[in-house]
Amino acid sequence: MTNGRKLLEKSGLDYTTLRLPWLNDRDEVKYVITHKNDQYNGVSGSRQSIADVVLKIVADPTVGSKDSLGIADPATQGEDRPVY
Repeated sequence: MTNGRKLLEKSGLDYTTLRLPWLNDRDEVKYVITHKNDQYNGVSGSRQSIADVVLKIVADPTVGSKDSLGIADPATQGEDRPVY
């Protein structure tokens, strides 16, 4: 665990960090979310997918609260980066 992550977790703040994949311009919303201690799944994801997650967090701030969310298209797992 990095020092910055330790400080954030101990701060008492309500936070959500996003771990983003290589972004693509695909016209789709397709992703899985992994959490703080989960293995990341996928190497690429659409901008629309990232926007979908961000809008869910804005609509309900408890989504991802005090967590680190990894967002990616699981179909891109094992692909070379970036996947367009």
